[in-house]
Amino acid sequence: MSHKHTLTEEFTQHFPYTLMGTFIAMGVVWWFSQGFIVSGDIEKFHQKSDSLFHLLHPLHVCMSAIATTALSLKYLSKFKAIIMGILGTAIPCGLSDYFFPYIGGKILGQSMHLHVCILEDPQLFFPFLVIGILGGLWAEEKLTHSHLLSHGAHVFISSGASLLYCMSFGFTIWLKDVRYVFPAFLIIVLAVWIPCCLSDIALPVATHKHTKE
Repeated sequence: MSHKHTLTEEFTQHFPYTLMGTFIAMGVVWWFSQGFIVSGDIEKFHQKSDSLFHLLHPLHVCMSAIATTALSLKYLSKFKAIIMGILGTAIPCGLSDYFFPYIGGKILGQSMHLHVCILEDPQLFFPFLVIGILGGLWAEEKLTHSHLLSHGAHVFISSGASLLYCMSFGFTIWLKDVRYVFPAFLIIVLAVWIPCCLSDIALPVATHKHTKE
C-alpha cells in the first residue's frame, strides 16, 4: 500500500469522528449558553467559556502528546518518538485551538482576539506536554492499541477546545443567528480534522516511511 493511499485512508476513516465530536461539542455549548442568553448575562457566559477553554486546552495538549508519542514509538526509538511528540503537539494544537478558529471567525466578519496560550499561558502548555509524552511512552508499552484510544479522546477534546476558543474570543453570533450555525460547524470540523490527523497520523506515518527508506 502506497504512502499516499495510507494517509488518504486514515484521514477518511477519522472524518466521522470529527463530525461527531463537533456535533456533540456544539450541542453541549448551545445548551449551556441558553440560560445566560435568556438572562442577558452574556459577559458571564464569556467568562465561563474562557475558563472552560483553559481547562480543555491543556487536556488537548496532553491527549495530543500521548497519541503522537505512542504511535511514533511503534516505528522510532524513544528519543525520536519524544521529539515527534513535541513537534506533533506544539504545531497542530496551535493550529487547532487558536489559529483555525481565529481565522475562521475573521473570515465571517467577527471581531476576534488572537490568544496564544503557549506564549501567554505557558504553564498551561508545557507541563501537560511533558505529562502527555510520558503517558504516550508508558501507554504504548503497556496497553494494546493505546494510540487508537488516545486519538479518539484527542478528537473529542479538540472539538470542545476549538469551539470554546471561538466562544471566548469573539465568535458567539451562531448561538443567536441560525445562518452562522453551519459556518461555525465547518470551522470547527476543519480546525479539528486537519491538525489532529496531522499530529496523530500524518507525521508519524511519514516518519515511518522515511526510516524505512
